[in-house]
Amino acid sequence: MPEAWLASYPGVREHEPLAPHSWYRIGGRARYFLELADDAALPKLLARLDRDQQPYLVIGAATNTLFAAPELPGLTIKLVTRRLSMAGDVVSVSAGYPMPKLAAETAKAGRAGLEFAAGVPGTVGGSIVGNAGAFGGEVKSGLLSAECAFGYRDSVFKTVRDGWAIVSARFRTTSASPKVVRARLLEVQTHRRSTQPIEQRSLGSTFKNPPGEAAGRLIDACGLKGTRIGGAQISAKHANFIVNMGGATADDVLALMAEMRHRVFERFGIELEPEIRVIGRAPNG
Repeated sequence: MPEAWLASYPGVREHEPLAPHSWYRIGGRARYFLELADDAALPKLLARLDRDQQPYLVIGAATNTLFAAPELPGLTIKLVTRRLSMAGDVVSVSAGYPMPKLAAETAKAGRAGLEFAAGVPGTVGGSIVGNAGAFGGEVKSGLLSAECAFGYRDSVFKTVRDGWAIVSARFRTTSASPKVVRARLLEVQTHRRSTQPIEQRSLGSTFKNPPGEAAGRLIDACGLKGTRIGGAQISAKHANFIVNMGGATADDVLALMAEMRHRVFERFGIELEPEIRVIGRAPNG
């Protein structure tokens, strides 16, 4: 079999449940699964996968990803790398590093510019893919090393893979008093706690904000807060969040997304565009 080498690759597991690897706790299985704390072998591995035309998916904490397929084909690679170094104004960090921890460590070192990362629950790699942002800041603002075509909550990595995978990033920061940076970081955390259902499992903002509008306001105006399908519910705290109340399935989430899009389009004529990443099925179901 063409994929026989995958089954024997060091550390690879077969038919791995994906729910434990998803912040949402929703998912089917991965045909082959590999967790990497060291990404040194990743370039050769991806080259072999491309050469053999084997599909692959690189994930981090999966805080913005809905696994909607019963089983993902090929290899799912989870990066749990934890490298961080600072030299002058430049912060170098591996793709598997958690964004909130990056915010905390740079604040402690008196490096300003990444405070917004305290409001981004994912990893560095995933945040670059989606040009993640929170409370006025976004990844592209201080990113130095990745060559990406950035847009609002978008990047070239979402649309053109070409055998690429993000393994690390370099950010430009500025010098500031650790006390001042820490205060800004706490402001982000406090605002997030007061406006988002962080005590529940969600994938963050379900839809992107349309130009000049807020997706949450549009959904709320349609009276959808609290709407529930199966184990998934549109948050009563923020209408652009779908929370897992326990036992939610991908079908439950996709059904709610379809209802949200339909109702908003029906009332406002605005087509909401998903911000969450749906793997294995079209977001519209």
